[in-house]
Amino acid sequence: MTHLPRVAHFAVAPEFVDRILLHDLRRLRAYEDITVISTEGAALEGVRRDGFRVLTVHAHRKLSPLTDIRTVVQLWRLFRRERFDLVHTYTPKAGLLGQLAALLAHVPHRIHGCRGLLYTDDLPSWKRFIFRITDRLTSGVADLTLYLSEADRGYAVTGGLCAAQRAICIGSGIDLARYVPTDDTRRAGRALREQLGFRPEHTVVLSVGRFVADKGYRETAAAVQRIRGEYPGLRCLWVAPVLSGEDGVLPASLATAHGLDAIVRVLGYTEDLLPALAAADVLLHPSYREGVPRVVMEAAAMGVPVIASDIPGCRSVLGDATDQLFSPRDAAALEVALRWALDHPEELARRADSAAIRVRARFDQEALSTRVWHIHESLLAGLPATHFAARTA
Repeated sequence: MTHLPRVAHFAVAPEFVDRILLHDLRRLRAYEDITVISTEGAALEGVRRDGFRVLTVHAHRKLSPLTDIRTVVQLWRLFRRERFDLVHTYTPKAGLLGQLAALLAHVPHRIHGCRGLLYTDDLPSWKRFIFRITDRLTSGVADLTLYLSEADRGYAVTGGLCAAQRAICIGSGIDLARYVPTDDTRRAGRALREQLGFRPEHTVVLSVGRFVADKGYRETAAAVQRIRGEYPGLRCLWVAPVLSGEDGVLPASLATAHGLDAIVRVLGYTEDLLPALAAADVLLHPSYREGVPRVVMEAAAMGVPVIASDIPGCRSVLGDATDQLFSPRDAAALEVALRWALDHPEELARRADSAAIRVRARFDQEALSTRVWHIHESLLAGLPATHFAARTA
């Protein structure tokens, strides 16, 4: 029997494992003996149903020095016991704690997956200082750091966050076979609209993201409040999960405070986003920062028109469709883009067709999973960091 390398995939949030990582894991298990490590949560049930071995640790998403030290010790013990050949971490907190524990436990190979950098123009200087220290420490400990976009890789290298020979742009992707408009998905979309009280004549604007400030919900509420009288058919669906240990969660009364109870419907975490995408007439994605936003790729693949914040991750998916992009953190700019979308449905639909073609040509999860495996395979074979220096998606 062929020995498969033992690989641990560590992410603090179980929702991340279920929503984002699971497709890669399904492909990689043909080549690796996989163990998933995360905090406990309902989202892990789907991962367990898929047959993956899951181990849980106690960790906080936000900075918590005493808990973080205990998490590193717990991971160190786990890594020492399990003797993994490779540890692959995801997101900033898991990267810092997981990479340190893997180094201390003498795990021979270590990879960190950067899903997007945390730096924004309005970031306080003290937070920027902390993030720079933690990012440099994480990438310094990891053999390789994988970035979803060339923009993030370039920022990290030129900013001294990661050495060029250890920084790889692998690109991003989604399951293109899944995100296809079909009769079944359309029926699911209609059923969800009816369940939420949306009528066929309503224009449903969908937003998807954790219910925190940097996902742009405050700007969305302010813009919708201003235009609601001019567009009586406007309705909003927010798929806005609140993750355990999340910092900066918005008040549940946000929509009520803006007088939007009759317009906004809010859903929490959902394993299956297809019905929400099928129910939407437009995706509004006002995030302040992203690597490459998965929901924008998914909506585009489904043929759902998108308007989004003008940040590198959104531009990489949509191109330079200026009317569809607006300045992040700017409610007035968001309002202008939303008005344009509501006033130009035919042009928006034409651009949605172009975006679908673009996504299907550039963002295939199958190809991405293959790239990740080749990197794992090469690292496990003992190839030096210089082997990867010129590798990009």
